[in-house]
Amino acid sequence: MSTSSTSSLSSEISMENFLTLFVTQLQNQNPLDPTDNTEFMSQLAQFSTLEQAQQQTEYLSDMSSIGSASLQLDQISLASTFIGKTIKYSDDSDSSETLSGVVEGVKLEEDGTVSFIIGEESVSISNFIEVDNTTTTTGSSSAASSNILSKLFGKK
Repeated sequence: MSTSSTSSLSSEISMENFLTLFVTQLQNQNPLDPTDNTEFMSQLAQFSTLEQAQQQTEYLSDMSSIGSASLQLDQISLASTFIGKTIKYSDDSDSSETLSGVVEGVKLEEDGTVSFIIGEESVSISNFIEVDNTTTTTGSSSAASSNILSKLFGKK
């Protein structure tokens, strides 16, 4: 039996099915030649280990989802501090070109990324470069937020 068919078979058989099979075999065994239960106990232990591994995988998947949601929330919160401020950002079509605009809002895209709304355009926060201090007067908190956002996305 190949590894892939073993994996699919083990995921299809539940603990209840396994125990039903075990009890059925015990009921139908030859009384003069009883079955050695050692192999069944070994399989039961392996089955329990497999179930625990599946539960751990589900738990880790849930934790990963929570972590992703938390990161999105942090990004939305941080990006919203730039509403009303003029920022510089790189152009999607030409990353060497720097554009600027006033952040009017923040949007969570369908793919889970966070974008600034600048005019009619959605600008990914990964394109953020810095707050444009030449057109707005900003306090130290927006400069600090700008620095944090730059570090978060690796752009300076």
